[in-house]
Amino acid sequence: MLSSNSLTSDDLISVVLTATPDLTSEFPAYVARQAGLSDVPLLSATEIAVPGAMPRVIRLLAHVETDLPRSSVKHVYLRGAAALRTDLNH
Repeated sequence: MLSSNSLTSDDLISVVLTATPDLTSEFPAYVARQAGLSDVPLLSATEIAVPGAMPRVIRLLAHVETDLPRSSVKHVYLRGAAALRTDLNH
């Protein structure tokens, strides 16, 4: 997500991470800290359990400081998660 938008961790204000209820082995924020986001405020939360929803999904909402116009921000979807946002042109 950072490299796709030419951002660094210095551009991050805060990050909210959510996980579907079937993911219980670790907090997503812990993994983000291990990946180098050690000085960024992080929050982990659980998605609501919607019947038939895609399983094993972690979502990331980053608040960033950037000069990019909103239309130029690249949203990143991995391993089939693009199906969650059919309204976007991937």
